[in-house]
Amino acid sequence: MSHNPKFLNLVLLNGGPEQKLQAAREAGFDQVEIWREDVQACEQGAAALAQFAGQQGIGFTNLQVLRDFTGASDGLRVEKREELRQFIQIAQALGCDTIQAPATTREDCLPECIDDDLRWMASEAARYKMRIMYEPMAWCSVDNTLPLAWERLQRLDQPNIGLVVDLFHICALGGDASQLDGIPADRIYEVQLCDMAEKPSQDKQALIDTARHQRLLPGDGIINIEHFVDKLKSAGYQGPVGIEVFNDELKRLPPAEAAQQAWRALNRYWP
Repeated sequence: MSHNPKFLNLVLLNGGPEQKLQAAREAGFDQVEIWREDVQACEQGAAALAQFAGQQGIGFTNLQVLRDFTGASDGLRVEKREELRQFIQIAQALGCDTIQAPATTREDCLPECIDDDLRWMASEAARYKMRIMYEPMAWCSVDNTLPLAWERLQRLDQPNIGLVVDLFHICALGGDASQLDGIPADRIYEVQLCDMAEKPSQDKQALIDTARHQRLLPGDGIINIEHFVDKLKSAGYQGPVGIEVFNDELKRLPPAEAAQQAWRALNRYWP
């Protein structure tokens, strides 16, 4: 039996935030990845949502998603740093200690500033005992693969920034589980399982459209999920494992039904 916390990204479910939390918990999940938009949709605010989650017995894996923080142009840098502070305030109100901040997707980013931005982010987050999940996405303009993202984090050596392993972003660009080789298990902060019907076109917009609308539950597509699971277990990974599936058809289902399907899919691979 796995001792890894099992989470569901709430993007799979429709409905209000309380309904989503209840559906995830009743399906069996320990945690959820919650979006800032979910928190904003709660009329009573983040503290009330945290209280409801506590009553349900479900925790928060992370708060999503701080976009395009690194390499922001001079005019945007102050704005992005203020946005991080807002995320920290929301996360604190939720009782959540982790914020997800993917690598930048902006074509006008300043690559020479990324290291300094990540150091500043790590320092600011550490003031509040927060962690940062750095995610390489297939359409990022910098650090779009797991090896590139790990190379940067290894060089910077910030103890409160770790990696997101998202099977979609690895496999969409033709990668496989060998990309996990050499990454210490404790530098992986979470693992997001999903599947895909076929490798998408390498056009940026096609990657985005597939990722945000057509992901599949694990086992319904072509990804060799067992290989990833074997690598992670062999490395002694003990962090959260869950489902991040953006799928328009599944999202139209009643939230309880979609959450139950996700729970069954997760437990086929990570019982």
